[in-house]
Amino acid sequence: MFENGDLILRYLERLGVRCVFGVPGGSIEPFYNALARSQRRGGIRAITARHETGAALMAEGYARETGTLGVCCATAGPGATNLITGVASAYADGIPMLVITAQTSLEKFGQGSLQETSCTGINTVEMFARCTRYNTLVSHSAQLEPKLLQAISQSFSNTPGPVHLSIPIDVMRLPVPESLDTGNLRAFTNHSVAPSQTCLQALLKEVAETDRVTVVIGEGAASALSELMALIEARHWKFVATPRAKGLVDHFHPLFRGIFGFAGHESAAEALKVNQAERVIAVGTGLDEVSTAGWDPTAILSDRLIHLSPNPEHLTRSNMARLVILGSPELMLKPFAEMLANDPQRTPSVAHIEDDGLPADVSYDDRGKCDMQPGAIKPQALVTHLARSCPAGTRVALDSGTSFLWGIHYWNVSRPHNLPAAACLVHLGIGFATMGWAIGASVGIAAANPDHPVVCVTGDGSYLMAGQEITTALQENLNLLMIVLNDSSLGMVRHGQSLSGGESIAHDLPDINYARIAEAMGIESYRVESTEQLLALDLMAIFTRPGPCLLDIRIDRDELPPMGSRMKVLTGATP
Repeated sequence: MFENGDLILRYLERLGVRCVFGVPGGSIEPFYNALARSQRRGGIRAITARHETGAALMAEGYARETGTLGVCCATAGPGATNLITGVASAYADGIPMLVITAQTSLEKFGQGSLQETSCTGINTVEMFARCTRYNTLVSHSAQLEPKLLQAISQSFSNTPGPVHLSIPIDVMRLPVPESLDTGNLRAFTNHSVAPSQTCLQALLKEVAETDRVTVVIGEGAASALSELMALIEARHWKFVATPRAKGLVDHFHPLFRGIFGFAGHESAAEALKVNQAERVIAVGTGLDEVSTAGWDPTAILSDRLIHLSPNPEHLTRSNMARLVILGSPELMLKPFAEMLANDPQRTPSVAHIEDDGLPADVSYDDRGKCDMQPGAIKPQALVTHLARSCPAGTRVALDSGTSFLWGIHYWNVSRPHNLPAAACLVHLGIGFATMGWAIGASVGIAAANPDHPVVCVTGDGSYLMAGQEITTALQENLNLLMIVLNDSSLGMVRHGQSLSGGESIAHDLPDINYARIAEAMGIESYRVESTEQLLALDLMAIFTRPGPCLLDIRIDRDELPPMGSRMKVLTGATP
């Protein structure tokens, strides 16, 4: 038996996809039948989430870690609508993802079928239109293959993101010939754009004539990190990273000045000011609120900017720039890197560490609070301690709220020398900023890379929304450490209300022991209420054991997270 569901899976196998995340149901059953056949022959297998939003977030995490397509699926009706928040998250951050939803039988459209979501009912295809790069109903079997290829192509394009195929149950289960073109899919997945020679000559002129330069590394620079670092080290330029690119760079590099933007460092802001940077070269960043500290005009956004990106949407935000170049950063920078690779003047990338163990050239809002003190656990010290305690190559997902505020500012990345340059060690779902994002994404990351532990830093508010997804990690025996920052509140809301002068309302949560909940689920767990208890934990043993573990950590709720740039935007204050 070979049906349209099998055809989809064969194409996904050729892209290197190993698993599909979803929740089964009646209308999607033929696709799960194909997944069952695939599993029996050692192919793509199904991973069952507890909620369809979690499945979409898992697929996003999987795509981030592997660099290939994340895939999620859901049945008709609420299964499809439950996916939307997770799909919107991937859309906001430009993550390639294939979303497959079911429809009831074509012949029953408009007849009031259970969970009908056709064009004559609750139209889910229309709902996905604004959060996907390609979105279509497959109404005939002959459409499936060309539409699948179109979807793959759009997902991996220079404006990447999720794509959606809505497939009726009768179309999905139709038998098709078991013959697939043996050619490769490169034509549908290779979208590298070569920059124009005129632009490259202009870039070369700017680089040759300028000594004081600060480079801003964005997430879109991942494929060009080796070339970019060769240029930075040869010219002794300072560099900073955007929050999304935090995990791409070594924070102990002697030329690194910190994270610029949301929850960033003052040292990064200083490195971008006109007295330190005649030119600012931003590579692979969309120049949104998060990466520009609320569109601060004294830093990146000025006529000193040289903006390089493969994504044309990024470049629409740099109309004030001195030079804008569309193209692959790797292709742009390769000629420079080849010239500079063996430059004797190149700055060695020897770790630059202060006596307190923190990067020497990065400023922190509360550097002294990064040290462990007896008693109540300071979140600054907790995050610093966790970053130091993780094995080399650990992947980290930071959740929306105070979790990513503390993590962006205080989680320091030390990259192993044997790590591929494009591998990202820290992930944030910060474009759409979905609460619970890191919980689902961390499961997807762990499923994609079982050779390294994964840490999820989340808050108690997010955990109450999506914490059940840890049982997916249990079922899959994934090496995932879930850190719940427990302050019995929606911390970012509480602090935001206080800083803005708003009413203090609707932010309190009950005092819950999340370790006991995890224990009831069969998950190793610990309640940590003091620094002494935290230091007594054998974290290395936890990291080396199979399966998930949860730490319910009571933090000092009165510590103010670094959210200054966000408050300026919310209150309308000028930078």
